[in-house]
Amino acid sequence: MIDLDSAQILKENDEPKFAVLNYKVFQELKEIVEDYLDHLHIESVLKNTKESDWIDFEHVKKELDIA
Repeated sequence: MIDLDSAQILKENDEPKFAVLNYKVFQELKEIVEDYLDHLHIESVLKNTKESDWIDFEHVKKELDIA
């Protein structure tokens, strides 16, 4: 679980301006964002690709001579 409560908030003119995170927390958040963006891309591809555009995996293995 990500501990966001450990973030230090830096203020400017008494307004929150920046959040300083532990590097491990930053890495975990970065991975979550990357996974989410990958998920959105996959959803887009699935939504915008016709079934006739897909190639059967057995055909791919045969073409690559790995079956």
